[in-house]
Formats: sequence, C-alpha cells, structure tokens
Amino acid sequence: MHSLPTSVDLEAVIATAELDRRSCRPADLDGESRALLRLTRQLAESPQDFFDTLVNTALELSGSDSTGISLLNEAEERFVWPAVAGKLDSFIGAGTPSDFGPCGTVLSRRTTMLFVHPERYFTYLAPIAPPLEEVLLIPFFADRKPVGTIWAVIHGKNRKFDGEDRRLLESLSAFAASAYRVLATTGDLERMLRMKAGCAS
Repeated sequence: MHSLPTSVDLEAVIATAELDRRSCRPADLDGESRALLRLTRQLAESPQDFFDTLVNTALELSGSDSTGISLLNEAEERFVWPAVAGKLDSFIGAGTPSDFGPCGTVLSRRTTMLFVHPERYFTYLAPIAPPLEEVLLIPFFADRKPVGTIWAVIHGKNRKFDGEDRRLLESLSAFAASAYRVLATTGDLERMLRMKAGCAS
C-alpha cells in the first residue's frame, strides 16, 4: 500500500512558476549542438542503449546532480527507471507508483513541472539519498499519449533549476519520445518496462 501524504498539500511542493522568475544561465549552443548530433547517431545505431546516453547527456548539459528516464508500465501501475545517471545511478530499475508520485502528476497534467522537496507530499521518497532538493520533470508522448518523463535532480542548496534547464530538457524529451517509438518496435521496450529494483518502487 502506498504511503499516505502528509498534511502538506500537493501544490506546496510544486514550484514550476519559479522557472520564469529565476535568472537564466547562458545557453551553450555549441555544446548542445554537438550533443544532439551524438544523440541522433546513437538512436540510429544503437537504440537499445540510447536512454543511457540520453540521461548522461542531460546530466552533462544541465549541470544537475542526477538525471533519469521514467517509463509508464500501465499493466503494473508503476513507473520504471531504465536509465539513471549521477548520484542516483544505483536506483536503475526502481520507480514510483503511477497514481501517486511526481511522474504521475506530470503525465496527468501533460506539462513540465518543478518540485521542491517532493518527499514532503510523496512521503515514500523520503529515504532516497542524497535528498531531493529540486526535481524537474518533462513529459514525453507517443501518438499523443503521455508515456514517460525525463527528469533531473539537484541534491544541494547551492544551485537551482532555471528556464534554460527547462528548455534543454524539453529539447531532449523529443529524443526520448523518438527512442520510445523505436524501442517499441524492437521489443526492447517490454524488457525495460519489466525492470525491477529493491528501492523506491
């Protein structure tokens, strides 16, 4: 049974509007162009490894502490994390319930969202270490249906996400959607959806 939320309201952990109020760091367009070219080649040559490359690219471009991909497994009513980079890389195969978690909230609202200490509401996230200071999630779609998110996490208090991070991750989410469609045809998607781990699931 899922942990019940605390008395904190869901809206209290959502801070998406802050992305428009914060100063943006300058875009690294040359670095981004090189990364997107690398992703294009990777998707064509080795789609089964693409999500690993994608999350590492997101980690590099955003300067966040952890990044990952969440895929919706409707049959098991959960999200699974088939690729994670950074400080949470030990959580590969973990995930969150589809009906009660940041990923589910993002897919239901079909929009980019920023959460600040989401464990205050989604209490089962509290054991995750290092702690989730800020979590930025972007949905991606297959045939207009929301099927997953690309996410990034900041664990410390010395940096915050800004509008440039949102722009970058939204750009990368298009690659996630393309990879999802390719993997669905190769059979690799089903393997990823069945991944399991012993934590945060």
